[in-house]
Amino acid sequence: MSENFKLKLGQKLKLVREKLGLTLEKVAAKLEFENYQTLSAIENGLRNIKAEELARLSKIYFRDITFFLNLDEEEETNDLVFWRECKNMGQAKEKEQEFRKYCYNYYELEKKLGLPYQCKLNPLDLKADDFDYGKIEEIAEQNLNLMQLGSRPACSLRKILEEKYNLKILYYDLGNCGSAASSVGNFGAAVLINSSEPLWRRNFDLAHELFHILTWKIFRHDDVHTKDNEKSLVEKWADAFAASLLMPATEIPKEFKARLDQEGKISLVDVISIAKEFEVSTVALMWRLVTLSLLSRNTVEKVLALHEFVEIDRVERINHNKTAPDFSEKYVSLAFQAHAKDLISKGKLAEFLNITIGDVSKKLAGYGYCLEEISDAKLTPA
Repeated sequence: MSENFKLKLGQKLKLVREKLGLTLEKVAAKLEFENYQTLSAIENGLRNIKAEELARLSKIYFRDITFFLNLDEEEETNDLVFWRECKNMGQAKEKEQEFRKYCYNYYELEKKLGLPYQCKLNPLDLKADDFDYGKIEEIAEQNLNLMQLGSRPACSLRKILEEKYNLKILYYDLGNCGSAASSVGNFGAAVLINSSEPLWRRNFDLAHELFHILTWKIFRHDDVHTKDNEKSLVEKWADAFAASLLMPATEIPKEFKARLDQEGKISLVDVISIAKEFEVSTVALMWRLVTLSLLSRNTVEKVLALHEFVEIDRVERINHNKTAPDFSEKYVSLAFQAHAKDLISKGKLAEFLNITIGDVSKKLAGYGYCLEEISDAKLTPA
């Protein structure tokens, strides 16, 4: 290893580490070095890095080894990440890099298979000053009809965004990093959802992040993330968009009025059943009913304060949650196809699925694929 290469490689390793917000001590501990000075020496070009050390660093930094060995390849600078309700930005930096690695893995699979990778969602042709809550309602209705989401949008939103519009979606346990995130880069557009959240929360987060994808070129990062930790106006608009998209102004009143009794009242159980049917939270539905002038704000505030309501909602919802997959069905399908067509090795397939080679068959079986049944047989169209 030449002195010049050693120095440039060290500088690149340092740049990536600092971008992730990781200290020398923390990374050195993960590498099981006796002290951080060893890693410091590598970054300063004073010590050769061993192949196994570089391999471990590439996993810690969520980058391919080839990225570090190709000294001319630079870090992406245009793929910012917008976080929803992030409580720990320092910890979020590591999640961001893992998110980006997934996005570029997805992008690589699409390219190998000759598939389009750019997001097909049309960005909104508006200026920041054009937005208000009335405009948000209008935009949501337009997208509801354009995407043909049907009368129960939450039930079809994820699949349509992935299959029809090439939006990359990943579910991951985000801990305190936030409930969701979104990013746009050379790989296209992507959304990261907290897998530990209940189904209705994940649905709302996906619709919320969709607003950011549609308005990516309109609002700045600072417009979304305020320094005082209070919800920004853009975030409130994203919430309003999600509510309008998932609970259409044409459908919610129908279901609400159909459940009114002879006295013109509706039971809490019926409100909860509507929320389950639309796969949204009961609280989100209650506030949507206020927006649609079907319930008063005062009534909703009183109901939400009732212990009885909380308990009924908990019991009704307890069996309604579905565990989120770690990878989307489309992503796993692309990885399976790429391996079946000999475009990637089994080792690379395991890397894309974030597992060991020995667990590949079991992982694929969970998604309905049998690795042993791969065949070269081809069909001739009629």
